[in-house]
Amino acid sequence: MQHQNSKYYKDNYHTKPLRSSEIAVLKELLCSLDRSYYLRSLGFKPFEWQDVVARSISKRKHILASRQSGKSTIVSALPCHTAKYFAGSTSLILAPTEKQAGLNMEKVKDFIALDREYPKITRNSDSLIKLENGSKIHVVPATESAARGYSKPRCIILDEASRIIDPVYTSGIRPMLTDNPECELSVLSTPNGKSGFFYEASQRKYWDRYFIRTPFETFTNEEGVVDLRQIDEQGIIDIVEKYKKLDVKFFISPRHYSYNEQQENFYEMGMQQYLQEYLCDFVEPMDNVFTYDDLDRLSNSTGDSFDMPSFEVGDIDSSFDMLEGAI
Repeated sequence: MQHQNSKYYKDNYHTKPLRSSEIAVLKELLCSLDRSYYLRSLGFKPFEWQDVVARSISKRKHILASRQSGKSTIVSALPCHTAKYFAGSTSLILAPTEKQAGLNMEKVKDFIALDREYPKITRNSDSLIKLENGSKIHVVPATESAARGYSKPRCIILDEASRIIDPVYTSGIRPMLTDNPECELSVLSTPNGKSGFFYEASQRKYWDRYFIRTPFETFTNEEGVVDLRQIDEQGIIDIVEKYKKLDVKFFISPRHYSYNEQQENFYEMGMQQYLQEYLCDFVEPMDNVFTYDDLDRLSNSTGDSFDMPSFEVGDIDSSFDMLEGAI
């Protein structure tokens, strides 16, 4: 009898249409729980990797991504969601230059403008948005002094993090994480050499690591000239598997599909800069006398014997699906 009753209620639940007020409540619940659903409700269609980042509940995100892959766009949306659904919260975006900070603030305001139900803005400046629910979004250049004085922010973003000096991170950001377990810290950038906190974080497994790059690679042709070619489907599968073993989520940037465009970039920028900006390699500066591997061997040497270094230039998702199906 109990089984039959359960089936009766289950059948009636699925056939009974929801009232508009119930649909509104369900949609708002989904928006509060799922940032990707929230962004889609605003008309924004994220790429696959942006969708994964938005849905991640990790408190430490490291995003290594090619130029113009959409990294600044998606992370500018995160504090908008935090400020709306966590009243009284503080969100902080730091960028290496005042110009970059201004661009980040423009993207924040663009997302807010899409939401007709967003809390009323009570203060609106080039560096601060304050809402009537008490939440604040700060967007400032990444100086050591600017990175101090914020009490328990819930969301911190370091855009173009490889260009931000270490003291901003070590003396400014790290202390904000003290007794602040709910804080979500995201660092994102293209590479800038094998040094600094952004590079170090890329090597540590306690970060939720993402790698987004173009579907091309360098090779030496029959004439002995280095050129650019597209990676085939099997090659992409192999790369995904390689980084999966390293606990890194690998994606191909959907914005960099044009071979002619990327080959032109390769010729104009040169191999070293292209490797850094589009293939996201942590390459060595051109003026280095010692390679990074040489220095690493020296620092790890016991002093007994070593080779002289060469002088080279070097299941919440299931619940979301169920709720969405009811709407």
